Amino acid sequence: MRRIPVIATLLPLALFAISTTAAAQAARAPRSLLVVHVLDENGKPLMGARVTVGGVAREEFTGASGEVSLTAVPPGVRLVEVRRPGYAFQRAAAEFAGGDTVRREVRMTRSDVELEGLVVTSWGRSVRLRNNGYYDRQRRGFGSFMARDEIARLNPYHATDIFRYMRGFAVIPNGWRDIVVTTRGPNGFGSCLPHLYLDGNRMFARNAQEQADALEAIPTDNIEAVEGYQGAATIPAEYNVTGSVCGVLLIWTRG
Repeated sequence: MRRIPVIATLLPLALFAISTTAAAQAARAPRSLLVVHVLDENGKPLMGARVTVGGVAREEFTGASGEVSLTAVPPGVRLVEVRRPGYAFQRAAAEFAGGDTVRREVRMTRSDVELEGLVVTSWGRSVRLRNNGYYDRQRRGFGSFMARDEIARLNPYHATDIFRYMRGFAVIPNGWRDIVVTTRGPNGFGSCLPHLYLDGNRMFARNAQEQADALEAIPTDNIEAVEGYQGAATIPAEYNVTGSVCGVLLIWTRG
Protein backbone atom coordinates (compact mmCIF):
# COMPACT_ATOMS: atom_id res chain seq x y z
CA MET A 1 0.00 0.00 0.00
CA ARG A 2 2.85 2.35 0.71
CA ARG A 3 4.27 1.98 -2.88
CA ILE A 4 1.18 3.29 -4.62
CA PRO A 5 1.86 6.98 -3.92
CA VAL A 6 5.46 6.51 -5.08
CA ILE A 7 4.35 4.92 -8.36
CA ALA A 8 1.68 7.59 -8.84
CA THR A 9 4.35 10.24 -8.40
CA LEU A 10 6.92 8.64 -10.68
CA LEU A 11 4.53 7.88 -13.55
CA PRO A 12 3.86 11.54 -14.53
CA LEU A 13 7.57 12.26 -14.26
CA ALA A 14 8.34 9.37 -16.60
CA LEU A 15 5.73 10.48 -19.11
CA PHE A 16 7.08 14.04 -18.97
CA ALA A 17 10.62 12.77 -19.58
CA ILE A 18 9.45 10.71 -22.59
CA SER A 19 7.54 13.63 -24.13
CA THR A 20 10.47 15.99 -23.53
CA THR A 21 12.87 13.53 -25.16
CA ALA A 22 10.54 13.13 -28.18
CA ALA A 23 10.23 16.90 -28.57
CA ALA A 24 14.00 17.30 -28.35
CA GLN A 25 14.51 14.60 -30.97
CA ALA A 26 11.98 16.26 -33.26
CA ALA A 27 13.73 19.59 -32.83
CA ARG A 28 17.08 17.98 -33.74
CA ALA A 29 15.66 16.14 -36.76
CA PRO A 30 17.26 17.32 -40.01
CA ARG A 31 15.15 19.79 -41.97
CA SER A 32 14.45 19.71 -45.69
CA LEU A 33 14.70 22.21 -48.53
CA LEU A 34 11.66 22.84 -50.74
CA VAL A 35 12.21 24.24 -54.23
CA VAL A 36 9.06 25.26 -56.14
CA HIS A 37 9.06 26.28 -59.80
CA VAL A 38 5.87 28.15 -60.72
CA LEU A 39 4.81 28.43 -64.37
CA ASP A 40 1.82 29.90 -66.15
CA GLU A 41 -0.43 27.93 -68.50
CA ASN A 42 2.03 28.56 -71.35
CA GLY A 43 4.97 27.16 -69.42
CA LYS A 44 6.57 30.55 -68.76
CA PRO A 45 8.00 31.46 -65.31
CA LEU A 46 5.46 33.26 -63.14
CA MET A 47 6.79 35.99 -60.88
CA GLY A 48 5.08 37.19 -57.71
CA ALA A 49 3.43 33.90 -56.72
CA ARG A 50 3.14 33.43 -52.94
CA VAL A 51 4.31 30.00 -51.75
CA THR A 52 3.65 28.56 -48.28
CA VAL A 53 4.17 25.11 -46.77
CA GLY A 54 2.60 23.60 -43.67
CA GLY A 55 4.82 23.74 -40.61
CA VAL A 56 6.87 26.68 -41.84
CA ALA A 57 5.77 30.00 -40.39
CA ARG A 58 6.73 32.18 -43.33
CA GLU A 59 6.00 32.72 -46.99
CA GLU A 60 8.18 33.35 -50.02
CA PHE A 61 7.49 34.94 -53.42
CA THR A 62 8.77 33.73 -56.77
CA GLY A 63 11.20 35.94 -58.65
CA ALA A 64 11.66 36.48 -62.38
CA SER A 65 12.74 32.85 -62.83
CA GLY A 66 9.46 31.64 -61.29
CA GLU A 67 11.43 29.74 -58.67
CA VAL A 68 11.43 30.02 -54.89
CA SER A 69 13.07 28.08 -52.03
CA LEU A 70 11.85 27.44 -48.49
CA THR A 71 14.35 26.10 -45.99
CA ALA A 72 14.02 24.26 -42.67
CA VAL A 73 10.89 22.30 -43.61
CA PRO A 74 10.14 19.70 -40.87
CA PRO A 75 9.83 16.01 -41.82
CA GLY A 76 6.46 14.59 -42.78
CA VAL A 77 3.76 14.97 -45.41
CA ARG A 78 2.89 18.65 -45.80
CA LEU A 79 0.71 20.81 -48.02
CA VAL A 80 2.37 23.25 -50.42
CA GLU A 81 0.08 26.14 -51.39
CA VAL A 82 0.63 28.61 -54.23
CA ARG A 83 -1.37 31.82 -54.71
CA ARG A 84 -1.15 34.57 -57.30
CA PRO A 85 -3.72 37.35 -58.00
CA GLY A 86 -5.49 36.62 -61.28
CA TYR A 87 -4.70 32.88 -61.13
CA ALA A 88 -6.51 29.87 -59.66
CA PHE A 89 -5.23 28.74 -56.25
CA GLN A 90 -3.05 25.60 -56.33
CA ARG A 91 -2.35 23.08 -53.57
CA ALA A 92 -0.17 19.93 -53.60
CA ALA A 93 1.09 17.44 -51.03
CA ALA A 94 4.80 16.78 -50.61
CA GLU A 95 6.64 14.33 -48.37
CA PHE A 96 9.80 15.45 -46.58
CA ALA A 97 12.13 12.76 -45.23
CA GLY A 98 14.41 15.16 -43.35
CA GLY A 99 17.61 16.57 -44.78
CA ASP A 100 16.48 16.07 -48.38
CA THR A 101 15.64 18.48 -51.19
CA VAL A 102 12.10 18.28 -52.55
CA ARG A 103 11.28 19.89 -55.89
CA ARG A 104 7.83 20.69 -57.21
CA GLU A 105 6.64 22.27 -60.45
CA VAL A 106 3.31 24.09 -60.25
CA ARG A 107 1.38 25.33 -63.28
CA MET A 108 -1.16 28.05 -62.66
CA THR A 109 -4.09 28.88 -64.89
CA ARG A 110 -5.76 32.23 -65.32
CA SER A 111 -8.82 32.92 -63.22
CA ASP A 112 -10.49 35.91 -64.80
CA VAL A 113 -12.26 38.26 -62.43
CA GLU A 114 -15.60 39.34 -63.80
CA LEU A 115 -16.58 42.79 -62.62
CA GLU A 116 -20.25 43.56 -62.43
CA GLY A 117 -21.62 46.82 -63.76
CA LEU A 118 -21.39 49.68 -61.30
CA VAL A 119 -24.73 51.09 -60.24
CA VAL A 120 -24.41 54.53 -58.67
CA THR A 121 -27.16 55.64 -56.31
CA SER A 122 -27.61 58.66 -54.10
CA TRP A 123 -27.42 56.56 -50.93
CA GLY A 124 -24.54 54.49 -49.59
CA ARG A 125 -21.93 56.91 -50.91
CA SER A 126 -18.79 57.66 -48.98
CA VAL A 127 -18.85 61.11 -47.41
CA ARG A 128 -15.06 61.12 -47.55
CA LEU A 129 -15.04 60.51 -51.30
CA ARG A 130 -17.79 63.07 -51.90
CA ASN A 131 -15.91 65.74 -49.94
CA ASN A 132 -12.74 65.05 -51.95
CA GLY A 133 -14.52 65.39 -55.31
CA TYR A 134 -14.29 61.73 -56.30
CA TYR A 135 -17.89 61.45 -57.51
CA ASP A 136 -17.68 64.74 -59.43
CA ARG A 137 -14.59 63.55 -61.28
CA GLN A 138 -16.20 60.17 -61.91
CA ARG A 139 -19.23 61.86 -63.43
CA ARG A 140 -17.03 63.86 -65.81
CA GLY A 141 -15.55 60.54 -66.99
CA PHE A 142 -11.99 61.55 -67.92
CA GLY A 143 -10.27 58.85 -65.87
CA SER A 144 -10.65 55.27 -64.64
CA PHE A 145 -12.39 54.62 -61.32
CA MET A 146 -12.78 51.70 -58.96
CA ALA A 147 -14.66 51.79 -55.65
CA ARG A 148 -14.53 49.57 -52.60
CA ASP A 149 -17.08 46.96 -53.75
CA GLU A 150 -15.13 46.26 -56.95
CA ILE A 151 -11.80 46.19 -55.11
CA ALA A 152 -13.20 43.70 -52.57
CA ARG A 153 -14.25 41.34 -55.40
CA LEU A 154 -10.69 41.40 -56.75
CA ASN A 155 -9.30 40.44 -53.31
CA PRO A 156 -5.89 42.01 -54.09
CA TYR A 157 -2.83 40.88 -52.15
CA HIS A 158 -1.00 44.21 -52.67
CA ALA A 159 -2.37 47.59 -53.71
CA THR A 160 -0.41 47.11 -56.95
CA ASP A 161 -2.73 44.25 -57.94
CA ILE A 162 -5.74 46.59 -58.16
CA PHE A 163 -4.29 48.30 -61.21
CA ARG A 164 -4.13 45.06 -63.21
CA TYR A 165 -7.82 45.67 -63.91
CA MET A 166 -7.77 49.43 -64.42
CA ARG A 167 -8.06 50.81 -67.93
CA GLY A 168 -5.00 52.74 -69.07
CA PHE A 169 -2.54 51.11 -66.65
CA ALA A 170 -0.56 47.90 -66.50
CA VAL A 171 1.37 45.94 -63.88
CA ILE A 172 4.75 44.68 -65.05
CA PRO A 173 7.69 42.90 -63.37
CA ASN A 174 10.58 44.96 -62.05
CA GLY A 175 13.17 42.71 -60.50
CA TRP A 176 11.35 40.49 -58.00
CA ARG A 177 8.41 42.86 -57.53
CA ASP A 178 5.72 44.39 -59.70
CA ILE A 179 5.20 48.05 -60.55
CA VAL A 180 2.40 50.09 -62.12
CA VAL A 181 3.03 51.89 -65.41
CA THR A 182 0.96 53.92 -67.83
CA THR A 183 0.22 52.05 -71.05
CA ARG A 184 1.36 55.05 -73.03
CA GLY A 185 3.89 57.79 -72.42
CA PRO A 186 6.79 59.75 -73.86
CA ASN A 187 9.31 57.04 -72.99
CA GLY A 188 7.28 54.11 -74.26
CA PHE A 189 5.35 51.34 -72.55
CA GLY A 190 6.91 49.97 -69.38
CA SER A 191 9.00 53.00 -68.47
CA CYS A 192 6.39 55.62 -67.59
CA LEU A 193 5.69 55.73 -63.84
CA PRO A 194 2.58 57.70 -62.83
CA HIS A 195 2.64 60.05 -59.85
CA LEU A 196 1.00 58.68 -56.69
CA TYR A 197 -1.36 60.51 -54.34
CA LEU A 198 -2.65 59.09 -51.06
CA ASP A 199 -5.73 60.87 -49.68
CA GLY A 200 -4.85 63.93 -51.75
CA ASN A 201 -1.19 64.09 -50.63
CA ARG A 202 1.54 63.36 -53.12
CA MET A 203 3.75 60.33 -52.39
CA PHE A 204 7.26 60.97 -53.66
CA ALA A 205 8.01 57.73 -55.49
CA ARG A 206 10.87 58.82 -57.73
CA ASN A 207 11.66 55.41 -59.19
CA ALA A 208 10.26 51.89 -59.56
CA GLN A 209 11.67 50.71 -56.22
CA GLU A 210 10.11 53.59 -54.30
CA GLN A 211 6.78 53.11 -56.07
CA ALA A 212 6.70 49.42 -55.12
CA ASP A 213 7.56 50.28 -51.50
CA ALA A 214 4.85 52.96 -51.35
CA LEU A 215 2.10 50.74 -52.76
CA GLU A 216 3.00 47.74 -50.60
CA ALA A 217 2.76 49.92 -47.49
CA ILE A 218 -0.96 50.59 -48.09
CA PRO A 219 -3.23 47.88 -46.59
CA THR A 220 -5.67 46.81 -49.30
CA ASP A 221 -8.54 46.38 -46.85
CA ASN A 222 -8.26 50.08 -45.99
CA ILE A 223 -8.62 51.35 -49.57
CA GLU A 224 -11.96 53.02 -50.23
CA ALA A 225 -11.42 53.84 -53.92
CA VAL A 226 -8.81 54.50 -56.60
CA GLU A 227 -8.81 56.67 -59.69
CA GLY A 228 -6.30 56.96 -62.50
CA TYR A 229 -5.51 59.39 -65.30
CA GLN A 230 -3.30 58.39 -68.22
CA GLY A 231 -2.17 61.64 -69.73
CA ALA A 232 -1.63 65.26 -68.71
CA ALA A 233 -4.72 66.41 -70.63
CA THR A 234 -7.05 64.29 -68.49
CA ILE A 235 -5.51 64.94 -65.06
CA PRO A 236 -7.59 67.20 -62.74
CA ALA A 237 -5.95 70.59 -62.33
CA GLU A 238 -5.30 70.17 -58.61
CA TYR A 239 -3.21 67.03 -59.29
CA ASN A 240 -1.61 68.10 -62.56
CA VAL A 241 1.84 68.99 -61.25
CA THR A 242 4.85 69.69 -63.45
CA GLY A 243 6.25 66.50 -64.91
CA SER A 244 3.05 64.44 -64.64
CA VAL A 245 3.21 63.33 -68.30
CA CYS A 246 3.06 59.70 -67.15
CA GLY A 247 -0.32 60.17 -65.53
CA VAL A 248 -1.56 60.17 -61.95
CA LEU A 249 -2.95 57.54 -59.57
CA LEU A 250 -5.14 58.69 -56.67
CA ILE A 251 -5.72 56.31 -53.77
CA TRP A 252 -8.35 57.07 -51.17
CA THR A 253 -8.47 55.25 -47.83
CA ARG A 254 -11.39 54.79 -45.49
CA GLY A 255 -9.79 57.15 -42.98
